Amino acid sequence: MTKKNLIILLSLYFLSCGDNSFQENNKIKDSEINVNFFSNDLSLINSDSLLVNFQFENSDSSLVKASWYTKSELNGEFNFKIDSLNNIYKSIPVSQEADSVFIKLSQNDIVINYFDINIPRREEKNILIISDKKSIFTELIENNRLFNSEIITTEKFKKYNFSDSDVLIIENVDDFSNNLIREIQKFIFLQKPILFMMSNSETDKIFLSQTLDYPDVKAIRGTSKNQFFNLKNEYAKKYLSTNKDKFQIYRFFKIKNFKDEEVYFSISTNDPLVIKKNIFGSDILFITTQLDGDWTNEFFNEFIYDLFLELVYDQVIVNES
Repeated sequence: MTKKNLIILLSLYFLSCGDNSFQENNKIKDSEINVNFFSNDLSLINSDSLLVNFQFENSDSSLVKASWYTKSELNGEFNFKIDSLNNIYKSIPVSQEADSVFIKLSQNDIVINYFDINIPRREEKNILIISDKKSIFTELIENNRLFNSEIITTEKFKKYNFSDSDVLIIENVDDFSNNLIREIQKFIFLQKPILFMMSNSETDKIFLSQTLDYPDVKAIRGTSKNQFFNLKNEYAKKYLSTNKDKFQIYRFFKIKNFKDEEVYFSISTNDPLVIKKNIFGSDILFITTQLDGDWTNEFFNEFIYDLFLELVYDQVIVNES
């Protein structure tokens, strides 16, 4: 091995919900190779694979090989000529059931490190989407086998039953009937999560605030795509989208009488974009804009998908320890 300094950054996306992601810096004995890795769990409920990111800096022409196998009897290896590649993403397929991934890193056939990663079991969940317009949200999850979606529209005198659903997405509702409000309240009492896209509903906003703790709407701001607003907050590493700077909000509901501690994300005007509440044990995200080309751009859909994965993570991941 040459005396050139070789740094390998191994990013293993797994098992570290929310802000519990970690980073380690390990100096390997008798070697000039530093191995760093941090974890992010949202990718586990995004696909059937564990996403691995290799980054090489100041590399020589030595051959690096990553051999891997899983408890579910899958195996393979990646070979890198690191003088020509310095940032590579690879996916390792894992079982939906509890699994383990074993990765062995070697350079010039000499083992330099070994990783053992436990993968939790993931359960499929039933997602109920309520939308009186064409649903955009259903397109975000249609290729994810962990989520079984159903779409319903509202009717004034219809009776509803959400008991078989695990997650409720209220995407676009024209009118909140008494029956619908009662069923949403029952869903809240079951302590199940809700993603609530605010809409210009005909229902009295004060009544919604009293019955569903709906944010108090002052006005609609924004008029055209010639002027747009950006996300103000930093975008944490736990999220999957890399297009944070491309999220555009053209219109939004300006709300009032909100609690500062409930503001989860804001836009460049300092107005709340996401209000996060826990009502009787139910985690609820209120989004102050819509999945609509007149309100947001296509990149913004990635933001909503990230929020959704974060919201349902604890329902999907099964901790059997």
